[in-house]
Amino acid sequence: MKELLEKLEYLAKQKGALGLREGTYSGDRSGSKVSQKLPSSSLVVESVIYGRDADREKISNWLTSETDNHNHLSILSIVGMGGLGKTTLTQHVYNDPKMEEAKFDIKAWVCLSDHFDVLTVTKAILEAITKSKDDSGDLEMVHGRLKEKISGRKFLLVLDDVWNERQEEWEAVRTPLSYGAPGSRILVTTRIEKVASNMRSEVHHLKQLEEDECWKVFEKQALKDDDLRLNGEKMEIGRRIVEKCKGLPLALKTIGSLLRTKSSSSYWKSVLESDIWDLPKEVEIIPALLLSYQHLPSHLKRCFAYCALFPKDYEFDKKELILLWMAEGFLHHSKQIKNVQEIGEQYFDDLLTRSFFLQSSLQMRQTKNVQEIGEQCFDDLLRRSFSLESSFEMRFVMHDLLNDLAKYVCADFCFRLKFDKGSCIPNTTRHFSFSLDDVQYFDGLGSLTDAERLRSFHSITNNCSYGFDPCQFTILVHELFSKFKFLRVLSLNGYSDFVRSMILLVILNISIR
Repeated sequence: MKELLEKLEYLAKQKGALGLREGTYSGDRSGSKVSQKLPSSSLVVESVIYGRDADREKISNWLTSETDNHNHLSILSIVGMGGLGKTTLTQHVYNDPKMEEAKFDIKAWVCLSDHFDVLTVTKAILEAITKSKDDSGDLEMVHGRLKEKISGRKFLLVLDDVWNERQEEWEAVRTPLSYGAPGSRILVTTRIEKVASNMRSEVHHLKQLEEDECWKVFEKQALKDDDLRLNGEKMEIGRRIVEKCKGLPLALKTIGSLLRTKSSSSYWKSVLESDIWDLPKEVEIIPALLLSYQHLPSHLKRCFAYCALFPKDYEFDKKELILLWMAEGFLHHSKQIKNVQEIGEQYFDDLLTRSFFLQSSLQMRQTKNVQEIGEQCFDDLLRRSFSLESSFEMRFVMHDLLNDLAKYVCADFCFRLKFDKGSCIPNTTRHFSFSLDDVQYFDGLGSLTDAERLRSFHSITNNCSYGFDPCQFTILVHELFSKFKFLRVLSLNGYSDFVRSMILLVILNISIR
């Protein structure tokens, strides 16, 4: 009883951040009414970005200019805080038809995030160029292959979301890249000025949007399809909300998507006057994002928070995520819809509409020109017309700041293994995920046996992760699974013999890759 009271007291203190409100249970487990299902398409890219014309022009001119840095690689770093749209801007430049003028022989896009290992990054670059997986664990061999692929060829390489500040590691990565032809370019996005300095790159600082451009972003999201403009009262409130977003496109887009579903001025005013705008500095979450989460229906809160298990920049499949929600018991029948799969699709589309999910543009980045993009789209439509599985399947991602938000709201219950997370796993953990790359940096896995009420155990294969031998994990997995009697979801590549005692298991993924 004492333990239960302590837990309730803790939750009471957290109710503001979690968006809990006092009220009575109505008996409707489905939450508020779900919105209409989104139309699907094999290729959707945000066609307009506001307030970035000058930035786009400057970066494009640098990429296509004839001048060359003869002593060093030609590198440009786009530097700015999270949520400014560095990646979105770079995607637009990368896919701009103007890039055809530069006549790059090779174009490649590599997402790095906060995991930087010389071998891992070099292999990622090589695989992005060759479009095939490299299983070598020898840096000398990988360096040689990369040098061979780019020697004498003009390339454009994007390194997205770079965090590593250790200059010696960057020098090791750049060595084979120096063999490219004159005119080769490396475009980097980062939040950290020192990253640009260590790379000896030119710097383009991305600033917050101007007030007029902020309003355009917000208004585009907040207006319903049948509205031409906001009425006077909502416009005044909206302007004040926009000021609080401090020029961040992600915040504007997310809060605008929230208010799109709410028509009353009183609701808009309650958002404006929320205490969440004044979060303490130690809470490193953008208030507009936390507000948008707070105002989600409870059924969507659960589904979004569960995605804290995914690493940053992880591409996930819609159908697979819905199956995971289903196994966890997050999907509930409504009066309008009886099919659980359809309910999951509605939940997913609601989160997509509210900008909590984004469609991945990896397919766009992996093609060389508009002709190839068109051919892929045509092939996809052709396959669909004959009821065959599409090779151009949509995948989705979360912005890294929304990933941070998901981790924040479910910190005690979701644990994603990362070497900087601490030395032990809390016994309150209900959902656990790891990538094999991270196991080698963490020696506290034994503490997972204390989380006896674990419901989910996920092995994550990250698009940006390579190079750890799963055999090193086998003995520990055998010991752990004897403890997990409440497991509902097991997603684990390569382990098929340890599941007999898990009588509540709903989903089992033991594919071997």
